[in-house]
Amino acid sequence: MKQIGKELKEVREEKGISLEEIAEKTKIQPRFLRAIESGNWEDLPEEVYLRGFLKTYADALGLEGQEFVESYNRSRAQEIPPAIPEEEEEEEKNNQFLLLIIIVVLIGLGIIGFLVWHFLL
Repeated sequence: MKQIGKELKEVREEKGISLEEIAEKTKIQPRFLRAIESGNWEDLPEEVYLRGFLKTYADALGLEGQEFVESYNRSRAQEIPPAIPEEEEEEEKNNQFLLLIIIVVLIGLGIIGFLVWHFLL
């Protein structure tokens, strides 16, 4: 993902545009632009803002902003672990159902025990 920011920085420098000029044009804080250029994604706000920043920044440089967003999405998808297989999901649901039955039975036994204690004593 650092490649995305590096490419934006190279284009900006080739065009002789300062970071402050881009910040003024895009209304994106310079610290966020620096984070994008250095690939420090953890220094940026939530994903939705980051994608917007990428698109706006690239568009301001005369590039296709949506392509940068799609590139970011692809690289991000490679980092996300695969989803839990369906078999494990089904097993987890079964375990939750079994736990619910156990809780209901224990509550029922508690109520019966209380009633027996209350009426026999």
